[in-house]
Amino acid sequence: MTTTAAPSTHAPVPVPPPPRAAVWRAVYLRALADKTTIVGVLAVYAFAVAIGVGALWPPMKDTFVSIADDFPAAFDALLGGLSLATPVGWMNAELASIMGPGFLIATAMISAASATAGEEQARTLGLVLSTGVPRTTFLAAKTTAMVTHVLVVGAATVAGMLVANPVGNLGIPTSAVVAAAAQMVLIALVYGALTLLVGAITADKRMSLAIPGLIFAVSFMAATFLGLADSLVWLSKLNLWYPYLANTALADGFHLGFALLMAALAVGLGALAFVAFARRTDLRG
Repeated sequence: MTTTAAPSTHAPVPVPPPPRAAVWRAVYLRALADKTTIVGVLAVYAFAVAIGVGALWPPMKDTFVSIADDFPAAFDALLGGLSLATPVGWMNAELASIMGPGFLIATAMISAASATAGEEQARTLGLVLSTGVPRTTFLAAKTTAMVTHVLVVGAATVAGMLVANPVGNLGIPTSAVVAAAAQMVLIALVYGALTLLVGAITADKRMSLAIPGLIFAVSFMAATFLGLADSLVWLSKLNLWYPYLANTALADGFHLGFALLMAALAVGLGALAFVAFARRTDLRG
């Protein structure tokens, strides 16, 4: 005799989605780990270059002091009004003017380009979002990972400059070193946020690197050289690089106004990235 089981009258119990905090943490840790190698390399380079620049000052000092009077005023203006014949001028010219922030901007852009555009090109973004991960949670975790990456390289830069100080007998105050690094971090976050925005709009990793990279190059040239002509000074201020260039932190310390401007630019561009990503109609989830 066979027995037929009666069909169940109970509906399957729905599985609740994981808490947003757990989702955020998982996405954040994965994004953090994905760039461990490149961020580590950039941090080591930033640390080593800072020490190297400081160590070069003692053997280069006499040379620059002897030819200081031969430099035109415009040359010193390009270096933030500081003479290369001083330790601060040397460190500003060789590290803080472009190389130091360049390491951090590269970190921010590489991390940000992988946040959404990189995931889309790898065909993993739709899969992740289809599991019920909210877009805002996903992008918030990716953005936090980008900020963390920048802070890691920023910390390495600070450490390198602090070691360079006694190595090169520079005599630069620790507060000025920290102020310079803080400005580097802020300008890097501006370009990181811009990269997030372009990636959220275009879904193309190459474009999310190329467009901010082009804007960086044009901004740097405009802010650096247009200000040398009195009639074009106003135009030199209308770009993303100006808030960084306008204050020479190694000599003048932290400038709250320009720092707030860079922070506002980063937050504003980041907010636009969240809006653009949330409104994408070609994504599942």
